[in-house]
Amino acid sequence: MKKVVLLSFIVFCILSVSAQDIVNLRMDRQQMGLHGYVASMDEDILLRKDYFREDWPGRKWFIKDLRNVLREDDGRIVTFNPAGRMLTITYTHQGKQGKTTRCTYASNGLLSSFVGEGYKVEAKYSGNYADINLFAETKDYKSVNLAKADLNTTPYTNSYPFDLKCRQELGDDGLVLKSSYYYVDSMPAKVCEYSYNHNNLLQGEKIIDYTSDEKTVSTVKYTYDNRGFLIKKVTRGKALDETCTYENNDLGDCIKMTVERPYSTVVYTFEYEYDAENNWTVRLQFEDGVFDNAALRTLTYHKAPAEPKAKAEKPAKGEKAKADKKTSKKDDNAKVNKQAEKERIAAEKQAAKDAKIRQKEEMKAQQARAKEAEKNMSKEERKAAQAERKAAEKAEKERIAAEKKAEKERIDAEKERMAAEKKAEKERIAAEKQAEKERKAANKNK
Repeated sequence: MKKVVLLSFIVFCILSVSAQDIVNLRMDRQQMGLHGYVASMDEDILLRKDYFREDWPGRKWFIKDLRNVLREDDGRIVTFNPAGRMLTITYTHQGKQGKTTRCTYASNGLLSSFVGEGYKVEAKYSGNYADINLFAETKDYKSVNLAKADLNTTPYTNSYPFDLKCRQELGDDGLVLKSSYYYVDSMPAKVCEYSYNHNNLLQGEKIIDYTSDEKTVSTVKYTYDNRGFLIKKVTRGKALDETCTYENNDLGDCIKMTVERPYSTVVYTFEYEYDAENNWTVRLQFEDGVFDNAALRTLTYHKAPAEPKAKAEKPAKGEKAKADKKTSKKDDNAKVNKQAEKERIAAEKQAAKDAKIRQKEEMKAQQARAKEAEKNMSKEERKAAQAERKAAEKAEKERIAAEKKAEKERIDAEKERMAAEKKAEKERIAAEKQAEKERKAANKNK
């Protein structure tokens, strides 16, 4: 059981950007990579049967018949409210459901209690800090059959020394800045520190681990493309030296992951089938070209909230629009349109100005967090972090310069458009005057 749980957990982790924290207090459908108003997700992991062969001529029949040719193992059923918060989770094993556990939330929208695979979490908040209790599985270190155990009560307890407490420092936006783990006897266990880019995507971790005989330090660096999709993850430490590179499809799902370690390189590839909401319902995983496992999802959806109805325009009263008033009305409309255009341009300028102010504030906050994190680094780590920070600042300046250039080009194009419209209007009036002049001359000749 534990092996399969670990497998499904690894599959989930390698396809997600997740910190080294045990605790994730932001569990919602968006964080889980789901699109649309998902109400429930029934997910199963299917493994190869002993006699399963890899030499099928095509996979279409195989995908349609997955449950027959593969062996169903662990899974989970998750429900969400219309706002996207996770409400309940039920773990399954070989199609059998265990007891359902319910998530609870604090007033800040973060989880206050949650049962995971092998642990239970209870969190209390005070300002920008979360004090968390983590309850381990059993007194005798045995794993739990998640499909059979009552996960709300037994076998979780906080009376044994391998249970942990955690204090998390949160940013104003709810992002975790630092997690300090310690045992119930107050001995330190682990400290995790995090840094983020200007899009609030995790870009760096530093993990100080006290659980072995000597303190160990490891780092993780994340790289994203211009769509915000993870393309590289580099882990450096005594226990693990690893580089993962990712290729993603247009929906952000990983289609190829290359894991490079000093002693080996493994390539995982993934194939998907999607529903109408662009959520995958079938995921096939291959290791070095050989089929490894499949994941199946059955999703249901909440009804999308109704869009507010536009107010119907009141019909004009009477037949006031006469031919002799058309010209004056055109002039009035032109004035109104001109004023509206001025107001629109002014609003766009103000919005752009506000956006720049926010970007500067976010950049300053990011720089401050990065500098604070550098204090606890070694000389080499600090030098590398400073170089990375300077590169990020340079990229940000280039982005701002590009935006300024694009804005200038937009304004110039707008000016050209308005000048062309003005010229066309002038030519139209001149043509009308000329036509009127010719009409009067023709009447005079008659």
